Amino acid sequence: MEPTPYSSFSPSTFVKATPGQRFVALLIDVIVVAIPVALLVAISPGLRVLAQLLAIVYMATRDTLPYFNGQSFGKKAMNIKVVSGVTGTGIMGDYGAGVIRYISQIIPLFNIVDALMVFSSDGKRFGDKWAKTTVVKA
Repeated sequence: MEPTPYSSFSPSTFVKATPGQRFVALLIDVIVVAIPVALLVAISPGLRVLAQLLAIVYMATRDTLPYFNGQSFGKKAMNIKVVSGVTGTGIMGDYGAGVIRYISQIIPLFNIVDALMVFSSDGKRFGDKWAKTTVVKA
């Protein structure tokens, strides 16, 4: 059922992803990024900045890319996805939401508190709250 602008989405129609699923998905994504970065730098140390920029772009947009139906490699492996808390649809193509979700992960010290927030009653990180998203089982 495609939501209409006047429909009210109920997040209770989805099963939220567990903190463990979210952690493993992030770990997989970090490994997926770290290997190519390490290889590029090993090939040529002059490619370090380019490799780091590519890693940042992937991490900021990983849940919005059309590959794997809007799921990052880690989320695909863990069978979870990010959905809009407003419409209930995936955030594929919504690069703004992807970048907003990522911002809280790159602010020093803030990212530790942000990561622990998946254990809160609503299971949402600051990035999820700011982007109005929820991570659910796919």
